[in-house]
This record gives sequence, structure tokens and C-alpha cells, in this order.
Amino acid sequence: MYGVANQSQAEQFDQLYGRLWRALLKADTADLSQHERQLLQHVPAEKGIPLGVVARHLGMPKSSASEQVKSLERRGFLTRHRDPEDERQLSIVLTDAGVARVRRDSVLAWTGWRRRPMADAPAPAASLPPSPASAL
Repeated sequence: MYGVANQSQAEQFDQLYGRLWRALLKADTADLSQHERQLLQHVPAEKGIPLGVVARHLGMPKSSASEQVKSLERRGFLTRHRDPEDERQLSIVLTDAGVARVRRDSVLAWTGWRRRPMADAPAPAASLPPSPASAL
């Protein structure tokens, strides 16, 4: 298939998956942990989202998500507002700083991704064999 002739497809897949995972994994930084970054990634830029939905998406207790939201709010990445459609619910909304951070942390440039030829793709995708790379 691709690469070394005596490697099985499973071994080749495992190597490619590991390379892709390491390319997409972002370590903790001084101002954000991986979990906080994931939470920010789940808040839409255009409108808010209820805390319970974010907690469910991330597979964490609502109380843990609430603590992260409070911390992110104190640092200016998001705010909490009453949901206009249901006053009982708090809706989480990204601030301008939150939107900027999500964009800066993104590993994929979504705009124009499918229109660029593979030769111009980011290094991790460009180094994949043709079939898996075209699936990205």
C-alpha cells in the first residue's frame, strides 16, 4: 500500500494516525488548559449555547463545566447571559477575546481548505499518502 512494503495496513494506519494526532494535539499553555480550550471550541462565535449542552458535548459533569466557565469568564474569554428564549437558562457567549483565541488556536484554516491543492496544504496533511489526505 503506502510506505514500507513489509508493514501491514494496520501498522501503517497506526503510524499515520499517531502523526495526525500529534499534529492536532495542543498542550496546556500559560493562560489555557486543554480542557478550557476544548470548552471554548464548543461555544459558537455567533450566538450563545447553554452550559448543559457544552457539558454533554465534552462528556463532563455540569458542575465541572460551570467551574471552567466561571474561570474563563473572569479572564475575559466568555460571558454568561440569560437566554432570551428561556429566561431560566444561562447562555455562554464568546467575547471578542474568546473568538480571537479560538481562531488563533485552530489547527485548520477552514476557509478555502477544500479549494487548495494538496501541495499547498499544511505540512501534516501534505505528508499523508494521497487517499487518506484527500479524505481530510
